[in-house]
Amino acid sequence: MFRSWTEIRSDFLKTNLKELRSQLPSNCGVISVLKANAYGHGAVEVATALKTDSQAFAVACLSEALTLRQSVPDRDIFILGPSVPTERGDVVKNGFIPTVSSAEEATEYAQYAGSHRIRISVKIDTGMGRIGIWQDDAQAGLEAISRLPAISVHSIATHLPSGDKDPVFSQQQLEWMQKHSDAFRKLFPGVLLHALNSAGILEFPHYAFDLVRPGLALYGIASPRKHQHRLKPVLSWKARVINVRDVNKGRSISYGRTYITSKLSRLATLSVGYADGYPLQLSGSSAYVLIHGHRCPVVGCITMDQTIVDVSEHPTVSPGDEVVLIGEQQAEKITAFDVADWANTIPWEILTRIHRRVRCVFLPLY
Repeated sequence: MFRSWTEIRSDFLKTNLKELRSQLPSNCGVISVLKANAYGHGAVEVATALKTDSQAFAVACLSEALTLRQSVPDRDIFILGPSVPTERGDVVKNGFIPTVSSAEEATEYAQYAGSHRIRISVKIDTGMGRIGIWQDDAQAGLEAISRLPAISVHSIATHLPSGDKDPVFSQQQLEWMQKHSDAFRKLFPGVLLHALNSAGILEFPHYAFDLVRPGLALYGIASPRKHQHRLKPVLSWKARVINVRDVNKGRSISYGRTYITSKLSRLATLSVGYADGYPLQLSGSSAYVLIHGHRCPVVGCITMDQTIVDVSEHPTVSPGDEVVLIGEQQAEKITAFDVADWANTIPWEILTRIHRRVRCVFLPLY
């Protein structure tokens, strides 16, 4: 019996990817994004589940790529973020595809070339403002890279910062890529283009180009939420009741004494806290958990290892009972978006902050 654990539905991963593919051209490849331990779902296990249906995988950094390599030795692994200078030799040695933001960075990679050319992915900044060659300088930068004999440009990419919120701006970005695609292909015959993240796939599938990069949508969470009916959440997060007691009116509960009981109350302590990734920001919010299929509100300040909920209306709750933090129980449901809304954050953060001491259980295919 685990104190806190996640349950991962491998079959839902496949279902979600199939749904995303259904809107894409048949010749469009998929780079499944497994950053941050596959958004908290377990990178090695997710890669194994999606290997057959993915042309490549993507991670954030060298350490994540190294962790993944053994489980998918026959798939390309993209490193989406810039590598620090001391990592570049290992990136090349292991055959990973680095993301490059300038001709100067490509030149620095070139020094590690042996008898084989080094494959890179060039990022174009069309409005994300994080990394990449600014779009006005893209042609000159790409021409400079084309003159590096040790470098092979595998792909050219951009990123949508507001694919789920600003369709007008996103459309402009994609039109820019479309407008310049012929020039890119002329400069680098055989180059692959990719721009669509999860929101892009859901909103702009007609701009799929050669590859897409689904992340959050793989895990069954849709942004924009209007597409949620198309996807199945992969992760459920659970904990246990570890203590139940009756507390008189006027008693203070948890750190800071921010919650005072207004009546005789029955309170349950749960085996999960902010050290497990259950957000401290849920303290004093409208957050609740599910026990016996009932909504039980969080009360007081969430602590490092424990959370307190009010079960006054549910007298049969007892130690050992299963608690749902994210997922379904009987007719009730809590989504990652619900928890994110209560914590005033985003579901990406909720999922990726789940601590590794929370056991991850992959359920068999149904």
